[in-house]
Amino acid sequence: MICRSLMIAAVASAAVLSHEDASAQFFPVNLPNGDFRWQWGRDIPDRPQALRDFSASGHEAGFNCELTGALRPSAQIDQLAIRRLESELGISLYFIQAATRVMNELDFQNDLDWAVLDCKMPEAREPDPEAQQERLDRLRERALKRQAERRERRARSGD
Repeated sequence: MICRSLMIAAVASAAVLSHEDASAQFFPVNLPNGDFRWQWGRDIPDRPQALRDFSASGHEAGFNCELTGALRPSAQIDQLAIRRLESELGISLYFIQAATRVMNELDFQNDLDWAVLDCKMPEAREPDPEAQQERLDRLRERALKRQAERRERRARSGD
């Protein structure tokens, strides 16, 4: 049991730290342009409050992502390995790639009951016309003030 837990922790660490070209077959090279949801396992719960063993959140390529999942009852992965996995995924600079690698590995080993990676692109704010006009007015006033200060300095230095 401990050997298997250490193997899972090593796989998770390697998945987070390695970025080999050979691993490109396990995740898409190009991410979708908008929100997406990827699923692993067999029994994906319909309700969001389903029991879960792990969760992690992170960012990559402008996406805000949440990974949740549950292990099979037969999986012999202890809580320490699960917490280490969550921590390593949470600090990964390539969250989507790392989460995808780890979930594929757990699914391949039949340790994963279900997992969902839900990624959303933040909505772009519509510019408020009034706020935008105020900002332009402030910039214009600042530019006019600086122009007047430069003219005044030139006039003083020319005297």
